[in-house]
Amino acid sequence: MSFYEPLSPQLRLIPGGYFEHKTPTAVLACFVEVDLGHEGMKVWKEKVRNYLQLAISGDFERRFAQSRFHVLVIVNSERRLTWIRKVVRASTEKIFWFTTIEAFHSQGLFAPVWFRPKGDDRHSLLSPL
Repeated sequence: MSFYEPLSPQLRLIPGGYFEHKTPTAVLACFVEVDLGHEGMKVWKEKVRNYLQLAISGDFERRFAQSRFHVLVIVNSERRLTWIRKVVRASTEKIFWFTTIEAFHSQGLFAPVWFRPKGDDRHSLLSPL
């Protein structure tokens, strides 16, 4: 799903995309943010604040009929990945997952290519933490 307007009047958040993947035990709900290196720290701090507000306000559950979501951040370089993780980690260690465009294309969405805001381990979106 693509967005061209903010998700709600209260949030100035326009995600890059959204999808749901059904597994045998749950539905994996994910927003996607592809970062090509053009947005500064102020923009990322605002995105984090808005996604956290969406998670706690109940707006997400009302709109998408799911109780929780991930934000998948796909970046253009390892350096950018480190920088955005640091920005996100200052506010939360939850909901955000990070990888590079290269790792995503070469290994795929469900491969263990995802970092969390904190830690150096790579994870699969389908494995429990």
